[in-house]
Amino acid sequence: MPLTEYERYLRVPELLGLQKPEEARTHEDELLFQTVHQVEELWMKAADDEITRLTVAMDADKLEAARAGLHRIFILEKLMAEQMRLLETMAPVAYFAIRKGLGHGSGLESPGFNRLLRSSKKVIDAFDRACVRHGVTPEVLVKDPATHRPLWAISEAMIDVDEAFQHFRYRHLALVKRIIGAGTPSLKGNPIELLENNAKKMFFPTLWRAREALFSDFTPGELKT
Repeated sequence: MPLTEYERYLRVPELLGLQKPEEARTHEDELLFQTVHQVEELWMKAADDEITRLTVAMDADKLEAARAGLHRIFILEKLMAEQMRLLETMAPVAYFAIRKGLGHGSGLESPGFNRLLRSSKKVIDAFDRACVRHGVTPEVLVKDPATHRPLWAISEAMIDVDEAFQHFRYRHLALVKRIIGAGTPSLKGNPIELLENNAKKMFFPTLWRAREALFSDFTPGELKT
C-alpha cells in the first residue's frame, strides 16, 4: 500500500523505525524509555533552532520577534520537563533491566543538551549587544523597566527560559533519585552530586545578579497599615 502524503512528509516509517523492535527489547518499558529520550532530543533541536533565529532578530533590533522566540523556547522546556514524568511510571527494576544494555552512556552526553548549553551564550551576547546599542544595562532595566520596555520584556523572557531549564534539570535529578537512588553513581561513574551541582547552574547569571544589585542596599522601612 503506498504511503500517504502525511506519512511521506513526516517520514513516519523512518521515524517509527528508530526504536528497538519488540524482539530486541530488554524490557517491555524500553520503548517508552527510548521514545522519551528521542523526543527530548527533538525538542532540544527545535529550541536550538529558535536560538539561531532569535539572536539574528535581536541583533537587527526586531525585539518582539526575539521575545517571541524566547517564549517558544520556554514552552519547549516546560514540555521537556513534563514528559520526564512518563519515566517516573517505570519501576526501578524495569530500568535495572534496561540499564544493562546502555553500556556507559550518560545523559550528560546528550548532543541536544550540550548544544543548548553552548547556544545560551549566543543569547546573552546578543542581549548585551542590544543593551549597549540602547544605552541600558540589566541593572537599569531592573530598577526601572520603563527605561526600555522591549528590552525589559526580553530580559524577563530570558529569565523564564533560564528558570524553565533549571526546572528541567531538577526533574531529571528527581527522576534519577527516584529510579536508582541517591547513592548510585551514573554509568560514567559520576556521583549524583554532579547532577545536583549542575542543576544550580544558570544560563544568564548577569540577569539574576541584577536583581541582587537592586536589593543589595535595601533596608526595612516602617510598617504601613
